[in-house]
Amino acid sequence: MKLLRWLLFPVSVLYGWLMSFRNHLYNIGKKSQVEFDRPIVSVGNLSMGGTGKTPMVEYLIRLLQEDYNLATLSRGYGRKTRGYRMASEADTAETMGDEPFQYYRKFGTNISVCVGEERVLAIPSAIMEKEDIEVFLLDDAYQHRKVARDFNILLSDFNHPFYEDYILPTGELRESRNGAKRADCVIITKSPETIDEQERREIKANVKVYLGEKPVFFSRIIYDTPLPVFENQSDSLPKGSSVLLLTAIADNRMFKSEVERNYTIKQEFVYQDHHGFTSKDLDGLLSYLKAQKEEIQIITTEKDMVRLLTLADHLLFKKAAVFYIPIRFELEEEDKFTSRLFKVLEQKEKPQLNC
Repeated sequence: MKLLRWLLFPVSVLYGWLMSFRNHLYNIGKKSQVEFDRPIVSVGNLSMGGTGKTPMVEYLIRLLQEDYNLATLSRGYGRKTRGYRMASEADTAETMGDEPFQYYRKFGTNISVCVGEERVLAIPSAIMEKEDIEVFLLDDAYQHRKVARDFNILLSDFNHPFYEDYILPTGELRESRNGAKRADCVIITKSPETIDEQERREIKANVKVYLGEKPVFFSRIIYDTPLPVFENQSDSLPKGSSVLLLTAIADNRMFKSEVERNYTIKQEFVYQDHHGFTSKDLDGLLSYLKAQKEEIQIITTEKDMVRLLTLADHLLFKKAAVFYIPIRFELEEEDKFTSRLFKVLEQKEKPQLNC
């Protein structure tokens, strides 16, 4: 696979040049950006995925929801609908996409959760539907330059930093490393609990080659206690239990390591990111469990859990309990980050609403 990727290096060069030319047109004003009267905060990355955008958006929601009327806006990748849509009680992961539905399920009516392929059209649609929206959080929008943003957050995985990666298809980057210059800050995600100070300085130095003097923050993922997916099952999963690992995320290595610390993984069922689970998929899990002599429960991620809800009547869930592990985003130098963010939000006057 690595050899094939390097054989495709000329394609990477061409793709990188096209993306750089596109960005250049935006930089010199030949391609226009639309600026809105509500602050726009964008969360994204240079790579294909797996940097922790969803927990970062949830962190921002918790940080801002008491002070602002928030709306999240995502493309709604993997949904079976098209166009602009604001989440309601009638929606599922199939109509909204897994990540937006996760936001809606977790934060409910405290925020507005929207999807739309064309964000430049979705934002005014959301404002027309709910005029009191004060701040938009754009999920995975770093390359979506039609919408001007007030605060641009770039995420980079500690274990796979953008400055060591290459453009698709040789590497995982959607655009060149120079794209980091557009960020207002870079957050290194999935950091270990302790980082050697020399390594910390080296990472910051490598990022600042592209970022300049703008800040670099470190963050980590905190795994909480597993929770049951369905109400009619056991409400706890004792440590040491035998489990079947079910994942459909961009990179499950960190999640798998966390599960292995507390449970015995008997089997893994791994699907590609955003995979829409089907009855046939669950039939395979059920067949495996029926063939085992011991009791095995299912453990999955929160993002995968919301897609399983549409198949709640499947016989699999009568055979085994299903648990998911919620995650939290922990940010170092949080005061420094929040002061910069709130300063940007406060600089933009709140729009006058029609009475």
